[in-house]
Amino acid sequence: MDNVNLGQHGCMQAVAGLLHIGMREPFSIEGVADTRFFFSEDGLYAVRMAADAPEMTMAEMQDEAVLDKEHLCDLLSGAACIHMEPFVPVEPDYYYYMADDEAVHGRNWHGTFVDYAHAAAGNCFRTEEEVLRGLPQLTEKLREAYRAARGISAQQQAEDHDEMSLFDN
Repeated sequence: MDNVNLGQHGCMQAVAGLLHIGMREPFSIEGVADTRFFFSEDGLYAVRMAADAPEMTMAEMQDEAVLDKEHLCDLLSGAACIHMEPFVPVEPDYYYYMADDEAVHGRNWHGTFVDYAHAAAGNCFRTEEEVLRGLPQLTEKLREAYRAARGISAQQQAEDHDEMSLFDN
């Protein structure tokens, strides 16, 4: 087969989509230590990170990244597994979250109580698309905690006085 540059044909966004990864969304590959990966228009990129290094911004990751030709085939064949780590931004990163009005909102991270509350709840994402993809899991996690706190079994409906229609079946 001829050596084809997939980036020239606009294929990398489709490849990332097949793997349920957004463009420039950092992830790890199980078994590959101290390395973060992300897709760009022209390929899969890798950034080596020391285990004790502080979290890097996406701009810093892009500056340090090198084109990775080793792991793409393994990802596509299923020989390698993607591992998504919880996202905790660093100042002044912009992050997205699902607000109580059930709309996606975004804000800069400043290390405030609200910022850490979003992160602790798992409601802190790099992109709007990540919020929408992660919403079912986030909702289920919060539903379980809510039901346990209220003493509502999985078979019961939340009642009007529970005020949390988000958690109704």
